[in-house]
Amino acid sequence: MTQRTSYLPTLLFLVPTAIGISPSSAVEPVRATEQMTGPWQLFIDDYLIASKQNVVRRYHAFHKHPDNPLIVVDKPWEAHVVAACTVLPGEDGTGFRMWYYCWTEDKSSRKGRGSFMCYAVSKDGLKWEKPNLGLYEWSGDGTKNNNIVPHGPGHVMHTPWEKDPQKRYQGVGGMYHAFSSPDGLNWKQESTEKIVSGGDTSHFYWDPHTRRFRCTVKGGGNGCVSGLRRRVVGFSETTDPTKFPPLRMVMAPDDVDDLWCKPETVQRTHFYACPVLPYETMYIGLLQIYRAEEPEGYFHGPLWLELVSSRDGVHWLREEPDTSVRHIYALDSVSRPPLLDIGKYREFDRGMVFAPTPLLVGDELWAFYTGYDEEHDLLPYRSAIGLAKLRKDGFASLDADELPGEVLTKRFENVDGPLQVNYHARGGSIRVELIGADGQVIAGYGRDDCEPLTGDAIRGTVSWKTKKELPSGGPVRFRFILDHGRLYSFMAGQNAKLINEPPVPVLQALYTFEGNTEAWSDMLGGDGLQALRNLGTSTLDHKNPDPAFGQRSLVVGSPWRPWNRVEILGTDDLGRHFTLAAMAKNSNNKHARLFSAYNGNFPVSNAEFIFDFDPSGRMLNGLRLVCKGLEVESDAVTFADGKYHHLAVVYDDGCVTFYLDGKSIGQQWIPGGEPVKLARNLLIGEDAHRGSDEQLMGNVDDVLVLGRAMSAEEIASLAKDGATAFFAKADKSALMTAQDEQDAARSSCEIKVGTQSP
Repeated sequence: MTQRTSYLPTLLFLVPTAIGISPSSAVEPVRATEQMTGPWQLFIDDYLIASKQNVVRRYHAFHKHPDNPLIVVDKPWEAHVVAACTVLPGEDGTGFRMWYYCWTEDKSSRKGRGSFMCYAVSKDGLKWEKPNLGLYEWSGDGTKNNNIVPHGPGHVMHTPWEKDPQKRYQGVGGMYHAFSSPDGLNWKQESTEKIVSGGDTSHFYWDPHTRRFRCTVKGGGNGCVSGLRRRVVGFSETTDPTKFPPLRMVMAPDDVDDLWCKPETVQRTHFYACPVLPYETMYIGLLQIYRAEEPEGYFHGPLWLELVSSRDGVHWLREEPDTSVRHIYALDSVSRPPLLDIGKYREFDRGMVFAPTPLLVGDELWAFYTGYDEEHDLLPYRSAIGLAKLRKDGFASLDADELPGEVLTKRFENVDGPLQVNYHARGGSIRVELIGADGQVIAGYGRDDCEPLTGDAIRGTVSWKTKKELPSGGPVRFRFILDHGRLYSFMAGQNAKLINEPPVPVLQALYTFEGNTEAWSDMLGGDGLQALRNLGTSTLDHKNPDPAFGQRSLVVGSPWRPWNRVEILGTDDLGRHFTLAAMAKNSNNKHARLFSAYNGNFPVSNAEFIFDFDPSGRMLNGLRLVCKGLEVESDAVTFADGKYHHLAVVYDDGCVTFYLDGKSIGQQWIPGGEPVKLARNLLIGEDAHRGSDEQLMGNVDDVLVLGRAMSAEEIASLAKDGATAFFAKADKSALMTAQDEQDAARSSCEIKVGTQSP
C-alpha cells in the first residue's frame, strides 16, 4: 500500500465572523472562543479541591449525531478526502461557516495531487452548502465554479482589533506561514519564512486568557520517549502572529499509553496533535492518540481523541487511568476513556477521528469532526465530516453512587451573587454548605439550611432557607454534599477567584552524616518518612574522615562489592516541584549515578528516574536528568579532578535547571503538569538492579531531597556554606513556599528555554 506522511489539519478557531451567512436559523446562539472563557469552575481535575470522599471522577465522551456523516465527498475536486479545519459562527451568533481541507489533483496547473482549502456554510449545522465562490480555476477549462479558497489557511483567527482592515482575519497554513484577509476568503501571505518549525499537524489560536497567539504543533524536542522515537506535542506563544519562538515539548506519551503494546515489540503510542480550547477558567485539549501497531511501530494504526486539561495552557494533566474502560482499543485492564472514539466496523469513521475544538451552541458543545474509514497511512482512504455533541462543562464529573459523597473546595475570594451549579441528580440530590475563614459553617448556609437540588440542570441556582445569594466579605469554601448525584461545575460570581494554597505535606530530607547514632538520620525533621536504608556496604568515613563539610561523609563505592547503593525511603512521589542536591566526589572520575530510581534495564520508563554525572564529559555533557521517559543534559562541563563538587538539579513543573558548585550550567524543558511519581524510592550511588556499571566510587555528603524548586541564590549558598550552615540560618517554614510563588519563579525558564523541533 502507498505510504505518505499525512497532512491532516486539525484545528478550529471559534470566533465571530463578518460574512458568509445571512442571519437566521440555528436553534440556539453559537458562542465563539472569546465568549467561551468565563467564571465557571470545572471539576476536571483536583485543582479546586481541598478534600473529597465517596466520590469518583468519571469522564464523558461526545455523542455522535445519528444523521452522520453531514458533509461527504460529492465534488470532483474533493477526490476522496474532506477534513474539517476551522468552523466559525456567523457574526450575529447564528449559523456556521466551515473551512475544510481536500486532497485532490490540481488539473489547471498539472501539478498532481495537492491540498486545497474549501468553504461551506450552514444555517443549522446539519445541512451544509458548498457555494460557488468564483475564486480559483481548478478544472483547467477556464471556469471557477467551485468552493475552493485559494491560498486559504487551515487555521483562521478573527482579529477585528487590527487597525488595517485587510487584516481583520489572520491565519496559518502551508507548513507554516502567516496569512491575512479582509473577509476570510481572499488571503495574502504575510511571512516570507516559516513562522514555526514542526510536523504536519497543529493548532494555532488566540488566547483570551493571556492575550497572546499560541500554538500546539507536532514536534518539540527530539521526540525520544522511553527509548523510542515518537510524535509529541510542542508549544509556543507570541504577540506577533508572523513569528513564534522555537517549540518546546509539553505533551508526551507515558507508561499507561503503552500498556496495549505486545511484549518484545517496538509498538508504541504517539501523540499526533492537540487542538486547544480556552474554556471558562481553564484550557481543554483534544489530544490525538495514535497507536502504531505495525512491526515498525510508526506508520499504521487507529487514532482517536482523549481529554487533557490545563490551568495555564502549558502544563497539562491527563485523565486518571480508569479500570472500568471497555472500548475497542482498551487492550489492557487499565486505560483512559476516549473523548471521541473511532466508529464500528464499516462505519465512515472506523479508522481515525480528528476534531477541531468545539463550538458552544446553547447548552451543548458541538464538535464537527472528520472520520476516516482506514487507519493511519493505509491508503487509499476516504473521509467525511460528522457532528458530535456534549453537554456544557460535561467533560468530567464527580459522582456519588451508593454512599453519600462530599467535595470540599479550596478557599475562594470575591464571591457574590447566587451560586449556580451544573449537576445531574435525578433520583438523588445535591446540597451545598459554606465554610468561613474560621473553618466553621457560616450561619444560615449549612447543609440543613440548603434547599436540595434535584433533577438535571446546567445552571441550577442554590438557595438556603433565609439566603438567596452568597455572603460578601472574607474567603469561603464550598462543601458539596452529593446523594446519588453528579457534579460538573459551579459558578460563584463573575469575580470569584481561587486562593492558591501551598501543598501539605512537603517532601523534605537532608543527610549530613554528622554525629554518632543519628548520623544516618534526616536532619530536616522528625517525621521519620525519609529514612536511609543501606543496600550494600556503604559506610561512614570514621577511619579516614573525608567530608565536604562537617566531620563525616558517606563512602558509597567499594572495591570488594562493586554494586552499592543507599535507599531514601518515602521518595517515590517527587511531585511537580523538587530539588535534588549532594556534595559528590568520584574517585575514578567516571560516569556514575547520583540519584536513581531505575531498574537498570533499558529503556528508562516513565515511572523511573536518573540524575547522574560524568566528570570527564566523555559520556555525558556533565549532568543529566532522565525523567518521565525523557532525557535532558546540562551544558558541556568537566570537573575530573577527584575533588568534591556540589551537584544539583531543580525541577520546577517541567523547567529543569542544572547546577555545578552553585552555578547554573544550563536549563532544559520536559512536559510539566503531571507530578513525577516513581515505581520505587530514590537510590544513591547505583541503580536498583545491575545493568551496566554506573557505580559511584567515592563519597557523598549533604544529600538533599526537597519538595520545592530552590532558587539560584539558595543553591549558591548551599554549595558555598554547606547544608548545616544554610538550614541553620534559614527559616524552615519559609523554605516551603506557596505554589503561586513557585509559578512566578518559573517564568525565567519559560523565557530562556526553547528546543528546535525536528
